[in-house]
Order: sequence, then structure tokens, then C-alpha cells
Amino acid sequence: MSQIKIRGARTGNLKNIDVDIEKHRINVFVGVSGSGKSSLVFHTIAAEAQRQMNETYPSYVRNRMPHLMIPEVDRIENLSPAVIVNQKPLGDNRRSTVGTATDINPTLRLLFSRFGKPFVGYSDVFSFNNPAGMCPTCEGLGSVSNFILDELLDQELSLNQGAIRFETFEPGTYRWKRYVDSGLFDNDKKIKDFMKEELELLLYSPEIKPPHPLEGWYNSSVYEGVIPRIKKTFIQSSSQLAKKYQPEIQRITKQELCPDCEGFRLNQKTLSCKINGKNIGECLNMQLDELKIFLENLESKEIWQVTEKIIQQLNYFCQVGLDYLSLSRETGTLSGGESQRIKLIRSIGSSLSDMLYILDEPSTGLHPQDMQAIGSLIQAIKKNGNTLLLIDHDPAVIQLADTVYELGPDAGRNGGQLLGSGSYKEWESRQQLLPPLKRKKRGKSTQFFIAEGISKNNVQDISIKLPLHRLLAITGVAGSGKSSFAEGLRQKYDDQVFYVNQKRIHTSSRSTIASYVGILDEVRKLFGKENGVPVGCFSFNGKGACPACRGKGYIETELAFLEAVRSECELCHGKKFKQESLTYHYNEKNIAEVLELSVLESEDFFFNQEKITNKLHWLNEIGLGYLTLGQTLDTLSGGELQRLKLACNLDCQEKIIILDEPTSGLSLKDTQALLNVFEELLNNKNTLYVIEHNTALIKEADWMIEFGPGSGKKGGQILFEGLPQDAVSYPASITGRFLA
Repeated sequence: MSQIKIRGARTGNLKNIDVDIEKHRINVFVGVSGSGKSSLVFHTIAAEAQRQMNETYPSYVRNRMPHLMIPEVDRIENLSPAVIVNQKPLGDNRRSTVGTATDINPTLRLLFSRFGKPFVGYSDVFSFNNPAGMCPTCEGLGSVSNFILDELLDQELSLNQGAIRFETFEPGTYRWKRYVDSGLFDNDKKIKDFMKEELELLLYSPEIKPPHPLEGWYNSSVYEGVIPRIKKTFIQSSSQLAKKYQPEIQRITKQELCPDCEGFRLNQKTLSCKINGKNIGECLNMQLDELKIFLENLESKEIWQVTEKIIQQLNYFCQVGLDYLSLSRETGTLSGGESQRIKLIRSIGSSLSDMLYILDEPSTGLHPQDMQAIGSLIQAIKKNGNTLLLIDHDPAVIQLADTVYELGPDAGRNGGQLLGSGSYKEWESRQQLLPPLKRKKRGKSTQFFIAEGISKNNVQDISIKLPLHRLLAITGVAGSGKSSFAEGLRQKYDDQVFYVNQKRIHTSSRSTIASYVGILDEVRKLFGKENGVPVGCFSFNGKGACPACRGKGYIETELAFLEAVRSECELCHGKKFKQESLTYHYNEKNIAEVLELSVLESEDFFFNQEKITNKLHWLNEIGLGYLTLGQTLDTLSGGELQRLKLACNLDCQEKIIILDEPTSGLSLKDTQALLNVFEELLNNKNTLYVIEHNTALIKEADWMIEFGPGSGKKGGQILFEGLPQDAVSYPASITGRFLA
């Protein structure tokens, strides 16, 4: 019972491997990105632990839980119940905050309902997500969207010419017809010539029945102004359609602090209730370390019974380096590393033992100085009698391991083998045989970009001279202002700066590499032209889909209250297309065979199709040539997703490109491939500003800027700017100590 025994693991790219994992130990899994780490740890071990745990619940409960596929493995013995702590976002709903995602907000509401003066009601009135407590003006969001009319309407155009400047309102669309067919306007009249009453009717009218609509008007339709229609469909809704058009919403609106609640989200009656001069809104906005001090100073024994639990959780936040957050921070603005550490906090203090804790790169987003706290936390979980499985590339995490398991030798089809296992020292000795990161530094720049008055979050009114056509590392402890500086730079110099942030790609079983990089339509056109048939025949999401599985490649059988069972579609054998579509060929391959080609193979296959090969170029350069065109995004590891996003955004010339932790999820070998891509970008007269904690990459930069000295309000200052090697002997530089 002291080992988890895995036999014949074949999930993903795993090559029928056998593994014995010591229980009650720290086990770290390493290897290049795409080598099979996630396939083994998450898609085999974690998936089976979850599935078996779910089977212990009654059938009606199981039916309401996620349906998990049985991993491809002969057998797994001695599994423990699993606590899975991954980097998936906590949610991007604007009503979800750090406080609502933990148990702190409900306890804080209880505190104010019992001890706040004057008494204004029970705990529900202190919730900005409850009608009893929310500010009626902003509906509990803390900000209001004001429309920029010059962005929404082109004054020089008429309705027929497309005066409404918003996607889905273009001439010919059904939303456009709601206005031109209403009979309320002269459709050839320029907007600048509208009377005040006409403009009010066009923009702000509530729902009405037009008295004299034109012939194209549906009798059941109602007319509504452009602004309330956009608000209902794209701002107040949480639908996928609303998410899709967020860039458009951001273009035509500006978010401003709610004038009534001043951003606290709560109504005035609720905000009138205070403890020691502070209302609950002010407590939610405090940095967590400040809130901890405020609560510790409440001396009443009755209050202490409520605050003790909150203070304990706040201590955990501070322990994992998240003291700079506030409870009001929206979860959609958190990085993957911050989200993971918040999930980890939920597990601290649990008295459960013999559990299986599975962590996905706990080093993500952490400065080397912060790693000691995470290391102590991981050791504490082990001491409670638990087993830990960690995926990571950072030596500071790997050295915590009792056993290191290495997968490889390469990625995709060329990976999936267990290369060996042993102690950290054994792994380290093998790493010393590998060539270190290497690039030819470019020396001091003679050209500079002057950034003036950069302000965002804790970065206020920073002016700085930045070298051009160089690789510049932006460093500092978590929360010190690195991303705030980058975002502030982008907002002020939008036409010159291109910022690739850490927002995750939306993954699904319907979205493929080919569709994400934008070549699938071109491939379909080639097949359609070659065979003289409609391009829809080559879509597994449309007319070309296998009729049995509807383009999924598998059949899902519902078993009443039991879990659904998935099996390969017997009609298309997992190819997703109907038989007719597979009879058509291009260069002697059918559409399913083309989607089975790797990115590297595809460059040769489509050698004379520049629209396709140009988009595949960066995927190969960045080290993703082993992925297949038809591979679905939900099968990719975190490191692969990060590089995929980068590769689709790097076809730039003479731009300032800001990359947010591009080495996340990358091994030394992967990072070298990334450096090679950087060189190609620099050769195209681009400038690269890289937000990084990876000391190996920072050393290879031409210039370094460090923010600090602390997090949140204690950060936002420039501690150091200069050559990375000079930071080693600069006393104020925290990063310099780790570059030595």
C-alpha cells in the first residue's frame, strides 16, 4: 500500500508505461513541454482518482457532477482521494471576487450583521450580489459603462451606409434591419443631421411598437434604442456571444467608477453600518495584510469568535505571497499562478490525511524570493501524511522532491516514455550535461523609447527611458507592479505596443490547432476547389460531420442516473467526418488524413500555399512542430497553450512586444527554442519586453528593470535598471541576489 502502481498507461502520447510512485512523499514530474507529464499526472492518475471517488456517491448526485472518461490504462492500484490544484481560472464573471471565491466574504458579512453599528439587517444585505445589498445604480458591479458616442456612431454616414459602428449592426444584418425597417427614421439622412429627438430615439428608446414600420419589419418585433439593446445583449449578459464581443464593448465604452457607491458595489444603507469606523466596502478594498491588522485590533471576545477563522485564512494568503490582493479583486483579473495559490489555501489546515495532492507548476508567477514560502507549504502538506504529485520546471520546486520522474525524450509523438526516476541530485547531475541557455547579447542600445507618466494600479506616474531593438527583462516580486506597468504602457502607447498577456485560451473538444491559428478555412477552400464541392463538406462542425457522432469522433451513451460512457464512433472510427467527405482528396490525402499531419509535416505538404505556411512558421519556430493540425485544444498542456498563444501573435515588425512570463511551463530545451524566436523578432527590428522570474532567461537579457520593493501598495517603484549582471552587486535589487 506504500506505492501507487500504474500499469500500461496509454493516455495521450504515453507509450504503455509502468510507474511506481511512493506514497507520503513529494514526487515531481519533469520533461519538455508536451512530453506526457500532464497525460500521466492529470489525465491518468487524477482522472481515475476523481472517477473512482465519484462512483462512491449516489447515482442522482453523480448525474449532476462532471462526467469523466476512463483513462487509457490497464490498471492503477492503491490510489488515494485526490485534491487537484490546477491553474484554471477561478472564473471571469465580474461578480466573482477573491472574497466570494473563498469562505471569507460570508464570514465578514456575518461579522458586520452582528457587530456593525447601526444595525441595518442580516448578512444578505452585506452582499453586492444580493438585491437587498447591491448598489441600484451599478447593480453591484462598482462601475458603470458610459458609451463613447463618437466610437458608436459615424456622424458622416446614414443608417443605410452603416452609421452604427458595432459588429453585428452592419448593413444587411438582422440587427441593422431593426432600425432601417422600423419606419422611424430617414435611412439616407446623415447622423449629424438628426434632430435631438431623433438621436434620442435612435440611441436610448425603451421597447416600443413602431407605428408605421416598413415592409421588412416582423409584426412580432419591438423597437429598442441601440444603447439599451447593446447593454442587454453584450454587457449585462454572461453569454458566450457577450464574451466574444468584449473587445468591441471596450472600444465603444469607458468604465467609470459608480458615482453613487464609489466602487464599493453596495447601497448607502449597507455602507452606513460600520465597525471601528470602517464599513464592509472599505474592508473588502483593503490589502489582505492591512485587513488582517484591522481585524486583529478588534478586541471583543464575541467578535474574536467570528474573526478567528478569517484571520487564519488571511495568514495563509500572506504565507503564499498574496498579501497584496484585496477581497474585492475580481477573479477574472488573477493570473494562473494566483488562482492556483488561492485554491491551495483552501486545502491548508485540513485535518484529512493520506490524500493525494496534485499541483500544476506551483512556481508559476512566483519570484525566487517567494518560493521558500511555497516550499514550506508543500512540506507541511507532506507532514500531514499526504502524497504530492507536482509538475514543474523550476529547480527551486524540483529540489523539494523525494523522487523526480522524467518523461520524454521529446514532445508529442516523440515523447510519452518514462526516461527514469531518482533523487533530485541525480536529476541535477543530468541537467549539468545539457548546454545552458545561450544567445548573443546585443550590447547597449543607441535608440530609446521614452515612456512618460505611466500609471496603473500600484504603478503611479512612472517615466522611464527604455532601450529599443533589445531584449529587456522586467522583474520583481509577485504583485510588485510588473504587469501593471506593462498594461499602463499598452494603454498609453496602444499603436506602438503589442501586449501578449496571460489570459488563457478558451479550450474545447471542438477547437483544433488548425482552427485556432486560422488555417482551417484555407484548407477547406483548397479541398473545395480541388474537388468542385462546397467547403462545408470539410467541416466536422457542419455539413461534413459524421451523422452518427455529429463530428465528435466518439459516441456518448447516457445511462440514466449513472455516468455517461464514451466510445469511439464505429461509423467514422474517430475521424469525425462523414464517409462522402473522406472520398475527396487534395495531394492524395483526404481531410481527416491532412488533420492528422503534424505542424512540421504540414509545412512541407502545403509548401506552395503561403497563407497556410506563413501561419505555421511560428509554431515550428517556437517548438510546437510536433502538434497535429486536428489536435483539440483541450488536450494541450499549459506550456503548449502558452506558446500557441504566443506563436499566433508574433508576426510583427518594428513593434514593442510585451510578453507576460513566456517561459511558464517550459523546460530548458523549450526555453532555448523561445530565445531563438526572440532573435528572429529582434532581427525584424522589434523590441521585446519580457515579464519574467526565470533567472536563466533574465541573465541572457540585454537590459533589466526591477519593480518593488514589495507587493501592492509596497511596490510600484523602480528598484533597478541596467545590465542584469550589474544587479548582482546592487544592494537594493532583490532579483540580483538570485542572479549571483
